[in-house]
Amino acid sequence: MPEDARRRTRDPGAPEGRPLPGAELGPIFGIHGELTHIQPLGRGHIHQTFLAHYRADDGRVERYVHQQLNDSVFVDLDSLMDNFVRISAHLGARAGDDRRAVRLQLTADGRPFARVSGAPWRTLAFIDGSRTSRRFDGPAQAAEGAALAAGLVADLADLTPPPVEVIPAFHDVVERLNALDRARAADVVDRAAECGVEVDVVLSHGAVAVEVAEAREAGVLPQRTVHNDAKVENLLFDATSGQGLCMVDLDTVGPGTVLFDVGDLVRSGAVTGPEDADADALSVDPGIVTAILDGYARAGAGFLTPAEVRYLPVAGPLMALESAARFLTDHLQGDVYFRVDGPGHNLRRARNQIRILELLRPG
Repeated sequence: MPEDARRRTRDPGAPEGRPLPGAELGPIFGIHGELTHIQPLGRGHIHQTFLAHYRADDGRVERYVHQQLNDSVFVDLDSLMDNFVRISAHLGARAGDDRRAVRLQLTADGRPFARVSGAPWRTLAFIDGSRTSRRFDGPAQAAEGAALAAGLVADLADLTPPPVEVIPAFHDVVERLNALDRARAADVVDRAAECGVEVDVVLSHGAVAVEVAEAREAGVLPQRTVHNDAKVENLLFDATSGQGLCMVDLDTVGPGTVLFDVGDLVRSGAVTGPEDADADALSVDPGIVTAILDGYARAGAGFLTPAEVRYLPVAGPLMALESAARFLTDHLQGDVYFRVDGPGHNLRRARNQIRILELLRPG
């Protein structure tokens, strides 16, 4: 590999001087051609994702997505990838068009992932002519994104057996609040004093978490197979027309309520400013919130119950509350879960989610 290409393969999450094993990945995943370029892709908190360019003997350039999987978060990789294989195959069969579904590139010997230098990797076909966004650029795109999320639920309704829950209690918001309270009490890295106000604010909003938990327990909010991480960056749109293509990052797909997906769309897509910007600079666009709620209700009309539609406005505050609790808990535990730029990063993220929560649920 040319030296300039090798310099571009440094893994930003690895110690200085450790190269990303890009040259080894191609043959392992049955990709023929020379690796000419590899670069980080997206801003995911969990996996490390890279876009790789391979030049075939005939000069064609093919692009693939290589992901180094985080087996500290997803400790049962076999269950994770069994889910992924079944879900992506099911959605791919429904889509027909290759650009409307995530396509897994198996290894040369037919496995869904491989260990390279001790780290687990998988590979996906890159969807040409697609783009992602950090937030919705207007009500039309918001409605399009909401329709993608509702469409995924509809398409997976007949997947038998349904996907397993790979991270138990991932969206148990009541337990997330309890975990935050425990993390403050333990104060293992001596940070509780600096975020006491934020913890108190988050815990004071616990009633919405209890309300939704009780509605789920009573069957008022039915359990469905949902995405469970439906932030805007996990939606793909056609780069030219803006039409919705598909949802990506399918690792969290599993049991849940539609509120989880709608809430993530709202908290990530209707807010001005990045996740870790100054909280005071954030605002919520009510037109985009309405477009998400109405767009999901319209696209999901074939399966949504009246109760689910009635609860949709609660979704945004619920997921902003959960995100604030998770970021604060990680801050209090020493930044062990989310990747951070440095001390205080998770606290800034939490403050922003608190701001979003308060904007969505004033008073």
